[in-house]
Amino acid sequence: MAVTLPKTQYLTYQDYLAEPEIMQRYDILDGVREFMTNPTVFHQDIALNIAEMLRAYQRRTRNGKVIMAPCDVLIRLSPLRTRQPDVLYISKERLAQCSDKRDPTPLLVAPELVVEIVSPNETKRRVADKIADYISIGVQECWLVNSDTETVEVLRLTKEGSQTVARYNNTDVLTSQVLPDLQVLVSDIFISE
Repeated sequence: MAVTLPKTQYLTYQDYLAEPEIMQRYDILDGVREFMTNPTVFHQDIALNIAEMLRAYQRRTRNGKVIMAPCDVLIRLSPLRTRQPDVLYISKERLAQCSDKRDPTPLLVAPELVVEIVSPNETKRRVADKIADYISIGVQECWLVNSDTETVEVLRLTKEGSQTVARYNNTDVLTSQVLPDLQVLVSDIFISE
């Protein structure tokens, strides 16, 4: 269950930049920091597996960068809204529009791809809100990874909304609309050793 600050303590972007580093996962929704529950070991395995696959793609193509949570993605300055996808992939072109890689400020430009590992306790409404935020900033693709069913739903994101491109089961090979030549064996996403 998400823990929130009292509704009277709204963070501004300036407040956010002035505070020390917070070593917990959270989203900031309309100025209110909502902490996420600690991820399970299986959740972490999935995130790392996906990041490793995308990192191999990054090294092979040299066209972008994979980043794991926690990494804030700016949705809106006022009221302040940020998201922390589990894994993201951003092209070199978009990354060049962001601040220096040593600067802890959020990504000011949308990544092309975000990956959300959907927790069993996460509501459909919360997932829909995340997708709406990603659409609003120009994310092109979202992978919804379900650890319970070991499936992945790939969504194409446009200004008109989200559209399911494919649903992949454990025996399928996932392909991306925004990362050409990327093929992922879905069963490899869920390896937990």
